[in-house]
Amino acid sequence: MPIHAWWTAFGQATTIDALAEGPARAFTEAVTAGMPAITLVEIKDDRATGYIGVHVEIDVERPQDLTHPIRAQEPIGILFGPRSIRPSVLALRDAFPHTMHQNSVPPGMPFSLCVDDRPWAEARLTYTPAEFSRLIQLWLAKAARGELQDPAQPPDPFFYATDMSLVLPRSVFDAGSAAAEFAGFMHPENPGLVIARPLNQNPQGGVHLTVMAFALPPQAMTSIRHLPQTLEGLAQELAPTGLNLRDEIKDKLKAWTGIAGEGARRMAARLAIVVALPVAADGGRTANDFRAFVTDNTAGEIGIILGVLHENNSKVGKGYVRAVIETPIAGASMPVIPAQVHLAFDRDLAASIAGRATADRRKAVLIGAGSLGSQLGIDLAREGANGWTVVDGDALLPHNLARHALLASEIGAPKAAALARQIGMLLNEKQSAIITDVLSPDAEQAKALDTALGAASIIIDASASVGVARHMSDLPCAARRVCAFFNPSGTSVVLLTEDVQRGITLRDLEAQYHRLILTEPSLTEHLAASEDGVRYSGSCRSLTNKIPATRAAILSALAARGIADTLERDAAKITVWTLSPDGSVAVVQRDGEPVNRVAVGKWQLNYDRGFLAQLSALRDQRLPNETGGAIVGIADMSRNALHLAHALPEPEDSRSSPAHFERGVVGLAESIDDAAQRSMHQVRYLGEWHSHPRYANALPSDTDIAQLAYLGGELAADGLPGLMAIAADRGDFSVLTFDLVQCKRNGVLKVILRNCAPKTDT
Repeated sequence: MPIHAWWTAFGQATTIDALAEGPARAFTEAVTAGMPAITLVEIKDDRATGYIGVHVEIDVERPQDLTHPIRAQEPIGILFGPRSIRPSVLALRDAFPHTMHQNSVPPGMPFSLCVDDRPWAEARLTYTPAEFSRLIQLWLAKAARGELQDPAQPPDPFFYATDMSLVLPRSVFDAGSAAAEFAGFMHPENPGLVIARPLNQNPQGGVHLTVMAFALPPQAMTSIRHLPQTLEGLAQELAPTGLNLRDEIKDKLKAWTGIAGEGARRMAARLAIVVALPVAADGGRTANDFRAFVTDNTAGEIGIILGVLHENNSKVGKGYVRAVIETPIAGASMPVIPAQVHLAFDRDLAASIAGRATADRRKAVLIGAGSLGSQLGIDLAREGANGWTVVDGDALLPHNLARHALLASEIGAPKAAALARQIGMLLNEKQSAIITDVLSPDAEQAKALDTALGAASIIIDASASVGVARHMSDLPCAARRVCAFFNPSGTSVVLLTEDVQRGITLRDLEAQYHRLILTEPSLTEHLAASEDGVRYSGSCRSLTNKIPATRAAILSALAARGIADTLERDAAKITVWTLSPDGSVAVVQRDGEPVNRVAVGKWQLNYDRGFLAQLSALRDQRLPNETGGAIVGIADMSRNALHLAHALPEPEDSRSSPAHFERGVVGLAESIDDAAQRSMHQVRYLGEWHSHPRYANALPSDTDIAQLAYLGGELAADGLPGLMAIAADRGDFSVLTFDLVQCKRNGVLKVILRNCAPKTDT
């Protein structure tokens, strides 16, 4: 069979004995020692380059029906160079077919087979002559069967890597027939990387590039044998894809030229031809492969060579004018520099890398740009999530750098503005900042806040402020709300996520969270005070917690992941991640419980299904006797809101029977104080609960009403109404309140009775 002319001209024939110790000699010795299915034909030594060529015949396992015309025995050349360079595998048969997984080679060389896609620095660790020969045999067998492409492997690129790379925004393919102009900047530490920025954003400096972008239809997978070095060569390589590059360039140059500002400027720039090819693979998968070719000539010079433009020699304007009669310049060279394209990082690329089918473009307002908020924003932005408005009134100070996502260059800047700027640079989209404390904005800031909150789909509170969380919960806008915060010792991060309908608000989840830490044994020390903080200035309030950056980063990432996951579901959720000293993470998670709301005079009373289930369980434990105890919860005096969080069991000195209950006092004060301590004094004593016996309903007796009136008198000193809950058969409940102040004002005794499904007033 005809052998490729390149091999005939390569080097001088030599023998194994003449070879120095190294990969070439080891391979030829292994072949001659009897390696199966491979026969040594010839060895050549090119002393000018130092390369050794080994010609072998490979026996191929072929199917009856060939996908590619691979012969039963194929001549293969293996080119050995320095140990630091992978040996090249060349198909020496002159008529070897063009297949997938071939490397580009200089003109005049045989096809180069890509038998191993691992980096050579990794592959050489396990290299042996036997393994190498098996890889060649396997490649040929798969080519014959049409199985070179692994179903789990992404489609092969259309072109292969070059020494130059060009960073371009995705928008070049959205411009259609419009001219996209960029300033190309070479990184001082990586001159092979050219970063293209829109010309209107970088009026000074850089290499002026006019980009022509072409998005081709899906193609069957292939490769380019020779990397084009001229515009004409590029046109020839692209012709099989259906793109007539020469005519496309001519048409665009004629449309873009002119003697005024924009037209003249475009024609003075070098052309960057960018091709997006959706490469098709088995199973209908496609993957866009992007390649660029940058011309040495300006666009105007290329127009002259192609015969479609003339240089403007008149005294009016400058640049180029269209040719009336197209007269190309024969034999003129139009060199191109091949460049690999990197799409500039944007939210679509970010979402794709994060494994998401589409980017989440919902608008989000981030309240708090501190150590947690900054990392949440950056982490979610790196996954392509959300259009951001960042709200914070503080400036970045030196001590913030211990845990903050921002860097030292931003010291002194408002955190909100700096974080919005960083996210904007990351996603290549401008983000917004409102520099204010959300609890005390001025008129202009309040207007900006209202606009941002009204447009948002998501509000993320990372302020670590109970007051801010409750304020955000009460705002009338439709956005779903999330609250994230570290515990005081920085060992846990908590995430409270409202349901999509906002039937369970952040206020409700706060009460349910406190019930969780009062009932879950693993969270006993969850809100325990941390060690003494670090003073970062002379102020008595200038303290920051001792939380290592590594721990803050781990917990922030968990919260960011939790935000993304819970917002994909409709239900409300409470999640607590706790990081152990050994690095393991414990997760406690509960669904949000539906809430009953009752207006009682000036008070709003809130209690959820989980609280009622707790009462029912405590009642069942003591049947047939009655039982009871104290209720703790949240009293927000600024909004006259009560949230029942937790029911304490009966004290040990209580007296009970099937028809009677008298609540004891032993240990009760300590239990209430413990609940307050464990909740950082967010919960307090709110009232009493008791059960009714079997077959009795939850209506209050005269004794119950008298006790309720007594409670109202006792709690009036704290500005609270009396409160009593009654648990009875079949999930029947009553929650009663008595407001002594309202009673005195009206001169009547009024008891408000509500059950699980609110019904009557008594």
